[in-house]
Amino acid sequence: KQYYKAIIINKQWYQRRVRGKLGLTPDGLSFLDQFRILITHIGNAMGYIRMIRSGGIHACASAIRYVPDLDDIVNIEELTKEEALPADTIKAAANLDSVLDNLTKNFAEGTAYFKMLVDVFTKSMRDPKNQHLKNFFMIIPPLTLNYVEQIMNGKEKINKKNKIGATFTDDGFSMGIAYILKLLDQYSAFDSLHWFQSVNSKFNNEEKAVK
Repeated sequence: KQYYKAIIINKQWYQRRVRGKLGLTPDGLSFLDQFRILITHIGNAMGYIRMIRSGGIHACASAIRYVPDLDDIVNIEELTKEEALPADTIKAAANLDSVLDNLTKNFAEGTAYFKMLVDVFTKSMRDPKNQHLKNFFMIIPPLTLNYVEQIMNGKEKINKKNKIGATFTDDGFSMGIAYILKLLDQYSAFDSLHWFQSVNSKFNNEEKAVK
């Protein structure tokens, strides 16, 4: 099953690391650790962008709340021209129309940031020069176990005197994995591993054994 295969890969990686075949960074990180950290950074960047966009949408919503109907915004410049108002008034009306149009577009497109980021990087990620990523989905199970171990170690350090490396939560890894799978169009390939079913089966069997 995939869960046990992932454990075997983790053990083999650890053994090679201990024997010095793969080497470590000065901070004691293996290649698997570095890969997990890279994916986490990508996910954290996605989270940061999401936070900025949420702030932008909130600001737009506050500014546009006085507009009665966003689907039927009257062109004020045209109305001022029909009434033959002074040029300064027409110019002010045109500026107001521009502001309302900008706020409406930003408010409507505020939730499309993820799709935009996917569209921007999909072509480069699927370029033939990145053929080494065609089997990316296969490294996710051992990466997941590596991530879980890191989170457990980080939480254990919270109550210790030396809090270096302590962490409460970190959702960057899961966001990074989801984003890269989408870029590489590997959701179906990852599902074919039945990773989640394997993990559920493993823990269900352990629970039954305890009972």
